[in-house]
Amino acid sequence: MTVPTPPDTTTTTTTTTTTNTNSHGNNINTTPLPLSTIQSTKLLVVGAGGIGCELLKNLSLSGFTSIDVIDLDTIDISNLNRQFLFRKHHVGKPKCVIACEAATKMSPRFDEAKFTAHHSKIQDFDVSFFKTFTVVLNALDNVDARRYVNRMCLASGVPLVEAGSTGYLGQCTVIDKASGVECYECQSKPTPKVYPICTIRSTPSQPVHCIVWAKELYKLMFGLKEESMLWEDMEGDEKSLYVPVVTEKPTFPEGATMEEKKDSIKKYTENVLTALFNTEIDKQLKMDRYKTAKCTPAPLPASLISEGTSSSSSSATTTNNPSAKTIPTPLQSISSFHRALTDLLLLPTPPPGEFDKDHYLIMSLVTSASNLRAHLFSIPLQSLYDAKGIAGNIIPAIATTNAIIAGLQVLQLYQILRDSKKIKENCRYSYCLRDKTRKGYYVQPVKLPPPNPNCFVCRNAKLEIKLNVSKWTLAEFIKRVVKAHLGFGEPTLLINEGGDVIHEEGDGADEEVYKVNLPKLLKELPAGGLKDGGMVRIEDFSQNLEVDGVVIDEDVMGEDGEEISFAVVGEEPKVREETAKKDEGKDDDDDDDIEVVAMDGEEKGTKRKSDDVEEMSEGDASPKKRRKVDNGGAVVESVKNCEVIEID
Repeated sequence: MTVPTPPDTTTTTTTTTTTNTNSHGNNINTTPLPLSTIQSTKLLVVGAGGIGCELLKNLSLSGFTSIDVIDLDTIDISNLNRQFLFRKHHVGKPKCVIACEAATKMSPRFDEAKFTAHHSKIQDFDVSFFKTFTVVLNALDNVDARRYVNRMCLASGVPLVEAGSTGYLGQCTVIDKASGVECYECQSKPTPKVYPICTIRSTPSQPVHCIVWAKELYKLMFGLKEESMLWEDMEGDEKSLYVPVVTEKPTFPEGATMEEKKDSIKKYTENVLTALFNTEIDKQLKMDRYKTAKCTPAPLPASLISEGTSSSSSSATTTNNPSAKTIPTPLQSISSFHRALTDLLLLPTPPPGEFDKDHYLIMSLVTSASNLRAHLFSIPLQSLYDAKGIAGNIIPAIATTNAIIAGLQVLQLYQILRDSKKIKENCRYSYCLRDKTRKGYYVQPVKLPPPNPNCFVCRNAKLEIKLNVSKWTLAEFIKRVVKAHLGFGEPTLLINEGGDVIHEEGDGADEEVYKVNLPKLLKELPAGGLKDGGMVRIEDFSQNLEVDGVVIDEDVMGEDGEEISFAVVGEEPKVREETAKKDEGKDDDDDDDIEVVAMDGEEKGTKRKSDDVEEMSEGDASPKKRRKVDNGGAVVESVKNCEVIEID
């Protein structure tokens, strides 16, 4: 997408607003943006990957000179095919640092450009940091970071240009508290079923990362090896230790016996496993490449590799192998890898060069390799059945889509800078589609949707939390529901209408006082505990966020009849009478829904309705005194008069 070049002139004291109607029938503000506005704008870009590289290029060439960039990742060789600000000699260096250097050199105002890199996780920056920027632009690939930026921008009142892409699909929208538009968390975020290839090689943290890695290993072994994301140039400065081992498959001389062939394959298997899971891991550890990993890996012992290949005498297709729904041990994974590789190499014709999830031997090899990698990084191992379900839904990132989405972000940024008080009128939620619409469009803009009245982040709606209070401990509730599901970082929990504190985290918190409550069942907590119909208030002052939840004591069952532990449902506030009257007679947009598939954490969405909906407001929340409750139910002497901050 061609990025409009700002006029190379200074601003005048008065500007005439120009409005044009585009082919979609939308009124677009096309008022020229003064260069002085661009140069005085301070931007924060979060993420320097696929979209981030395109975005920084666009911003630099457009004349923006004050940009901060946050990214925790380092450059991997697999990034080079689509993150064009990076080169081979940059591998292993922080993305944000190299991206800032490259974008600075592109700037038409090189001497004035100040691009500042922050090689840190986004959660290290608080509201006061966000308040120093004019606009924030997201180029992230996971839900947790998106949630955090969304909440920081709501709390600081800074507009956010949110975007994401997966394959040929993508979306771009604007989030702004003052404009009364939908925030990132207004739409539910179910567990994604489609995954892009992202930073798989560097620091895996989920089973899907290991499965993608294993699929690329198969391509390196049997497909076009140069197209595998695990391919490394053997002639470079940093010579690969595993590529020559993996790509030199055994050859059998004419007349070789089956026993001789199997002995040759066994030696090859041991060399491959040692190179991938021992030598390479040890090399990366010595180079400190895993410092940002959630868990630092340890090399796979050579003795375990030898034991696994020696115990795998039967075929990969025999009934002696673990059940497809059984999670194997690391030793069983080594044996399964050896059996599958042996059978593949002994096929009368070469195995397919492309991954096929329905090919038993290929899927067995990929599952075994992914589980060995998962074992090294303390990631849960997967059964063959579960791995097959994940492997069949992985799609690659596409550079062209990233370029289109980054271009849309800059266009939305221009609209914000033209008039920050008319974001709802001038900005659009835009979709990048794989298939064109009936009118032939591949980019579909719609009006920014209003806030979801059920959103506990921007509308302070109450939540209904369903779980069995006789089975859940406070520690499990905080970890799985409060932090993992709801996204709180430093939560404080209060019961009895917000009067009694049972848990506290964050600056100035008395965390030691409440540690004794963590192993207790919810129903056995002090001050009466949490029981059916009880209210729990969750606060996080690091995010300027609070929510009230009503606990429903029941076993939560899934559609298949199995218990799924808990469910969180929003409670819709009552619509004010005057709002309801204004909405009467409005027709719904009957366009078909479209699925916007997700990045690593970016979720499914539906097409937004273009009709305007009256914004709803909530009542004011008043400060309350809270009693701190220790494990004995006694009131601790200190009392906090905490101010409640409502995000509307």
